[in-house]
Amino acid sequence: MGDENVREPSEDDMAESWVTRWYTPLVAIGVALLIVMVLALAIVEVLVANGPEVAGSAGWTMPLARVDEALTDGDVSQALAWWQEAHVAALRSGQWEAMIDVGDASRRLGGRGGFRHDGDVLARDAYLTALVRARGLHSVDGVLRAAIAFGELGDRESVARATPSPGSTSARSPIAG
Repeated sequence: MGDENVREPSEDDMAESWVTRWYTPLVAIGVALLIVMVLALAIVEVLVANGPEVAGSAGWTMPLARVDEALTDGDVSQALAWWQEAHVAALRSGQWEAMIDVGDASRRLGGRGGFRHDGDVLARDAYLTALVRARGLHSVDGVLRAAIAFGELGDRESVARATPSPGSTSARSPIAG
């Protein structure tokens, strides 16, 4: 029959190297591009995760405005939810102003929600964070604003820690820790 002209593939035919095939460079380029993209995304993710938040108050001011709206409507639970969102944004911001604003909102929320003591405790924590940040940034305005906030709480000890006395060794700098 006609099978005489058809020959069986030899081992040499089947052992053709993958390097000599036409699509090998395309596969190599595709794999290389994929590796570069994965590495670039990993680097961007690390930089974004470790970088400071963008300076700006939008992250915490909008939730704080909603806290006041919810308190006006008498919805304390919704105000608390908005306060928590603002608190997280303020912590991430790295700004002392953000923590002062959150502390002030804590006092309003506690006063209108019927848990003044708890609101003052949350405010004190926020003001302390603001004080530490202001000192770290060498911001006299921030240190003084935190001291005023502690004074409004009636926390004389924290006011004294925030503002050095004239005879202390830290009197040379109003932001000394």
